[in-house]
Formats: sequence, structure tokens, C-alpha cells
Amino acid sequence: MEQDQALHSRRSITLKFDIPISKTHEFWDALRQSRFVTTKCKKCGQVTFPPQADCPRCMSNEFEWADVGPDATLVTYTYVQVTPASFAENDPYIIAIGEFAGGLKVLAWLEGIPHEKAKVGMKLKVEERTSKEGNPFYVFVPA
Repeated sequence: MEQDQALHSRRSITLKFDIPISKTHEFWDALRQSRFVTTKCKKCGQVTFPPQADCPRCMSNEFEWADVGPDATLVTYTYVQVTPASFAENDPYIIAIGEFAGGLKVLAWLEGIPHEKAKVGMKLKVEERTSKEGNPFYVFVPA
């Protein structure tokens, strides 16, 4: 019985991340200009998303910014009908993984299409949005 209550709970969870903004501000600044960029390790060439302060492959902290471009292909998606409390005002919604040129995969919400019309392999574009709190974020939309 207790397990059932836990499965149907709509508890909110507050997460706080201490990420040094000095190493990722380029991403947010570019996003505000409708550009989608990420980090590329200068030592081994690894391209990572989300942008990283340190390379997950070789642990170097020397990186450059790489313009990913707006075009992606839908790899997979899920239609979320039962949402966590923190997204309750947005439900239902689609979460998708889009693949950019070079194989970089990014997770984002897919907007502008009913879930019945989403198809693996369809062309997407990444677009910038601004939350009601004024924070930038990105979504996929059909191309």
C-alpha cells in the first residue's frame, strides 16, 4: 500500500546545481542570440553536450566553443501524460532526442506538433525560448 502512494505522489523536488557560470556563460549568451553552441575539447576533440567545464574523455579543461547549428533529426521521443509537479502546468508534452550533424545527441522538449505526428527520422530545428522567469532554454520544433 505504501508503495502505491509513493508511485502516485506529486511531490516537488528542488534541485540546486553549483555550476561555475564562467565556464558555460558562452552557451547561454549564444542561446539568447538564437545560436546553439557547445564545448569541444582542444586536446582530444571530444564534442559534448551539455557544455562541459572539463572533458569527460581526457579530463582536459581546455575547450573551444563549437557552433552546432539549428538542424537535427528526431532519434526518439516520449509523450509525457503524467507529469511531475514541477511541470504540471505544461502537460502533456513531448521529450525528444535530436541528433545533430556529427552525431551529437541532445535532449529537449518537442513543441509545435501533436504527439501523433511525431516520427523518428523527421527533421527538427532547435529554437530558443525564454521562461516566464526570464531564463533562456531551448526546444525542438519541426523543421
